[in-house]
Amino acid sequence: WEVTFMVQSKGLTGYLDGTITHASKYPGQIYPPTQLTTPLFSPTPYPEEWEAHDRLVASAIVLNITDPVGLGIDKTKRASEIWQELIKQ
Repeated sequence: WEVTFMVQSKGLTGYLDGTITHASKYPGQIYPPTQLTTPLFSPTPYPEEWEAHDRLVASAIVLNITDPVGLGIDKTKRASEIWQELIKQ
């Protein structure tokens, strides 16, 4: 799949397979953090970064499907959820 190549090339495979999970809050005692970003390959991104990375992967999936509506793809779901639904079909 073209999706897997794109996601691997960006280092975002964890969003596709669900191993990088959404952080509900900032790690540690500092809120907001003094450092506003984490490395792209970080397994513990800040919540905003997780959302942006997840949407990037979800868009890669949806944009590589001819008829996402016909397949019943819910674009509001997490990338890993969309991916798992496609694998089951």
